Amino acid sequence: MTDYQKQQEAARRKAERQERRKLAKLRHQMKQDAASELDRLALAGAQEKLQTALDEERETFLEREEYERVAPEEFKGYRNGHAEPRTVHLGAGSVTVAMPRVTENTEPFHSGVLASYQRTSPKVLETLPQLYLYGISTGDFEAALECLLGVGAALSPSSIARLKERWYLEYQRWCDEPLASHYAYIWADGIYLKVGQNKEKLAVLVVMGVDADGRKRILLLMPGQRESSMTWLDVLRELRRRGVIWIGLAVADGIPGFWQALAEAFPDTRRQRCWVHMIRNILDKLPQAKQEQAHKDLLLIYDAETKAQAAHWIAYFADNYHGYPSAVRCLLENQSDLLTYFDFPKEHWRHLKTTNPIESPFAPVKSRIRRAKRLLRHWSALGLVYQLMMDQQTRWNRLTAPYLAADVIAGAKYSDGMRLKQT
Repeated sequence: MTDYQKQQEAARRKAERQERRKLAKLRHQMKQDAASELDRLALAGAQEKLQTALDEERETFLEREEYERVAPEEFKGYRNGHAEPRTVHLGAGSVTVAMPRVTENTEPFHSGVLASYQRTSPKVLETLPQLYLYGISTGDFEAALECLLGVGAALSPSSIARLKERWYLEYQRWCDEPLASHYAYIWADGIYLKVGQNKEKLAVLVVMGVDADGRKRILLLMPGQRESSMTWLDVLRELRRRGVIWIGLAVADGIPGFWQALAEAFPDTRRQRCWVHMIRNILDKLPQAKQEQAHKDLLLIYDAETKAQAAHWIAYFADNYHGYPSAVRCLLENQSDLLTYFDFPKEHWRHLKTTNPIESPFAPVKSRIRRAKRLLRHWSALGLVYQLMMDQQTRWNRLTAPYLAADVIAGAKYSDGMRLKQT
């Protein structure tokens, strides 16, 4: 093939590519036009149906056809045209309708389809708080909703303010609701949130519990100092005030204030330290070159099938890393609290070795608060955190073998994850 032929072939291929791009762009535009026409047809039908329903309501109210005469005692008023057209925001967009009017009527005429001053369908009103809850800030509503519902469909700042107040009132009512008396397990942790322009972060202390049905529930949300034993003591006393009298096992990371408060408020509750945090703490005390192998050695303890086996691997770790006394001391000083889970059902071990059950719901909370630039008050942040946590709670799975939670509450004894026979 000559150079001229190659140039001609390249030009032909370029022209074909350009033609394909033009066709693809045309098909895309046709799809968009079809979709827009579909929306227009749907809205036109909705507008016609809504206007017809409103007019028929007036006919039903008056109980007579147009120009029909009735006896004075049956007279209910005159048709008086329509009020100023009103734009109503529906799930598929916005339509404009004229509200029928009646004058000289013996009783007031009210529409059952479209209430007085109503401009947004209930379905849209239900959706807007969810949009705000999961990421659209107050200032972004106008741009986001105009694309979907049309101009003027934004949720006003005053509506958002009322929404925040309602959420906070719901949070306050929830704080007074009674709790169950017995919980098999609880997890405790705190979350720090940057609220508005405040320099000091808001600390929210959270307690999650497992009831007799094996369901995980948020028991308490309170603002306070995460490291303060007095604050945690207030949290645990609040649990007692709301009816909690017994907790089988408490799981937390190395929060000194929490463990001190637990010993005072629930002295009979067993303790379990989070293995994920402990492994991280130990590795931080070792040189970089040792961390990979040390991590494998610590996983031998984590995956042990019996308490004796775990104790063996702890001794092995202490012997192999005796040259790093701070790492070894960190493990040995917490050995008892790290192995408590062996005295509970084996099916629950994966839930009890870590604080992940309570930490995983924190991620969407932190993400949402970061976008809430206008949350300048702690009370509004508390209401938002409460709503986010309650919404997530509806999607949490129960523990593995949830029926065993009732056995723990009933006082069943376990060794190495197996239930001991009653003597």
